[in-house]
Amino acid sequence: MNKPPIWLNQTPDGKKFAAALLAALLLEIAALALIIPHLAKQPPPAQVPAVVKITIVAPPAPKPPPPAPKPPLPKPIVPSPPVAPPRPLPPPPPRPAAQHAARHFAPRHVTPPPQPAQPPAVPAPPTPPPLPVISQGEVDLFRLAMRAAVQSVADQVYPNGVQQGGAPVVSFDYKNGVISNIALVTSSGFTRLDAAAMQAVRIAPYPPEPDEFHGQAESVTVTVIFRAAVPSVDGD
Repeated sequence: MNKPPIWLNQTPDGKKFAAALLAALLLEIAALALIIPHLAKQPPPAQVPAVVKITIVAPPAPKPPPPAPKPPLPKPIVPSPPVAPPRPLPPPPPRPAAQHAARHFAPRHVTPPPQPAQPPAVPAPPTPPPLPVISQGEVDLFRLAMRAAVQSVADQVYPNGVQQGGAPVVSFDYKNGVISNIALVTSSGFTRLDAAAMQAVRIAPYPPEPDEFHGQAESVTVTVIFRAAVPSVDGD
């Protein structure tokens, strides 16, 4: 069985040992209390400054300039050999005298070529007389007479078997009693009535033109009216 430590014994020896141990601890604490303030007052150890080495590098010495080129040595002058003077050329041999044969030319008679005959002068064509001045009233009366002539034959060209009416518009040119350039301007909607209107322009008995209209071209537009009963004239 283990025995308890001696300072825990209640015997007189145990009490003495515990008292001695406590006294030793107190002495140690007091010693530390005296030493610590003394250590705090001591100056810190001196710091040794660091040594920095600086190396100075001297710049390279400049290179010496290259030596100047030596001047070329003069060439020795060699005298040229003397040149002999040119020899004179011998004179050319004399030419023989040219013999000129006498030539005789017989005169010739040259006949000049015949000149072309000048064509006879063509007289300028006579200036045509100025056209007579036609008043607008005369033009309107003549066109009205031509429209009446076309409408007068409308019943003759009216197609058989057609029961409807119509009013096609036809244009044509009139010059010196001749009709040309017949064209359908506006359709009536019925092909047979349009063809009948153009036929009426071809066979209409136009009145004789006045003397002032001779040589003049007139463009006429006429509306041919077809009715199932009686045709009539529409002077537009």
